[in-house]
Amino acid sequence: MLEIKPESTFGRGYEVLVNGMSVGTWSSRVWRSGGQIDMAGETFEFRSGSWGRSFEMLTGGTVRAEAHRSGGHWLVTGEGGPYELKRPSFLRGKRQLVADGRVLGEFRSSGIRGGLTADLGDVPLPVQVFVGVVVLTLQRRQRTTVAASAGS
Repeated sequence: MLEIKPESTFGRGYEVLVNGMSVGTWSSRVWRSGGQIDMAGETFEFRSGSWGRSFEMLTGGTVRAEAHRSGGHWLVTGEGGPYELKRPSFLRGKRQLVADGRVLGEFRSSGIRGGLTADLGDVPLPVQVFVGVVVLTLQRRQRTTVAASAGS
């Protein structure tokens, strides 16, 4: 079970846990999507491009995973992939990770500050964390959009 949860109430850092054990952290950027993921002794750069329609995770200048928006879903490439990140219903905020038409697991929001959990089985850990950070980034954008439209 993957869990990505905020380290503090007002900070931008997240702890990454697998089956309750800490395996890394994600330090998100303040003004734009991205940040740094430290996991299993490796440091990954997480960044967004193409006006928020793509994400990638790099280490040592090599792309380890990437996601591109295509219509109503995201195409994800990475170890063990390709995958799709889908939203089965607009009304349900949950997103599913799919490979070869089979649902591998579902990302669920947890906590007041915007953490998430997912049980993704045999999906490689770097891909699980990458997709989890993509989902958190998309959720943060959605909350910001809703808050901005409510204030208008």
